[in-house]
Amino acid sequence: MPENDKDLVITRHNSLIEGCYKLNLDEQRLLYLCITQLDPRKPIPKDNSFTVTANEFAEVFKIDPTNVYKQLEEASKDLAERWIKTNDGRYREKFRWVFGVRYHDNEGKVTLGFSPWVIPYLTSLQKQFTSLKLSQVANLKSIYSIRLLEFLTQFKSTGKFIIDLDKFKERLGLEDEYSRFYNLKMRVIEPALKELKEKSNFRIEWNPIKVGKTVKQLEFLFFELTEKESNDEQLIFDV
Repeated sequence: MPENDKDLVITRHNSLIEGCYKLNLDEQRLLYLCITQLDPRKPIPKDNSFTVTANEFAEVFKIDPTNVYKQLEEASKDLAERWIKTNDGRYREKFRWVFGVRYHDNEGKVTLGFSPWVIPYLTSLQKQFTSLKLSQVANLKSIYSIRLLEFLTQFKSTGKFIIDLDKFKERLGLEDEYSRFYNLKMRVIEPALKELKEKSNFRIEWNPIKVGKTVKQLEFLFFELTEKESNDEQLIFDV
């Protein structure tokens, strides 16, 4: 791992970002650390083997190191059971993220291998992909904040992201939850936006788009502050 985790980049095909899945925070973090070990322009390494140590997991995500190996072990075990659904316009697919997990009990690390069907969405990428710096998500505590940041980053060039409400819930694995929009707004959307306002350099406004009295779409308008603008804004808040 590079000494500066800000250099680590998470690159995926857009179909993967648009995929429908539900991971917890540690599973998502473990997945990110494995993806950052790939060169997205090249084929998958022959051994398809990606190791994450408890020490680096704790360091990157500022986690108490006391029980971090147990935390990492649980994340890898659960990730091995997770499914993702994608639709790239040609196929509707459903596959697991990883095909196997190896635990190094005496060394404080785990090793994963990516599922064969997920590999084309992570390697040899030429177009329709999105990159996100690990440092942009490392301090986020909500999986919904992380996923929303992924969606917005895909449309960073336009600063506008519109999505059907049903598709938004499906992507987050919430198809059968929050039948009342108010509950989705208060428990998912607003907390995610609040965390992104506090911890990211994205500034976001959003609007529910209604047909009659029913919310059908969500519109997000956003822009990314430069490092200088972000620092200046922080100085204002600190005064």
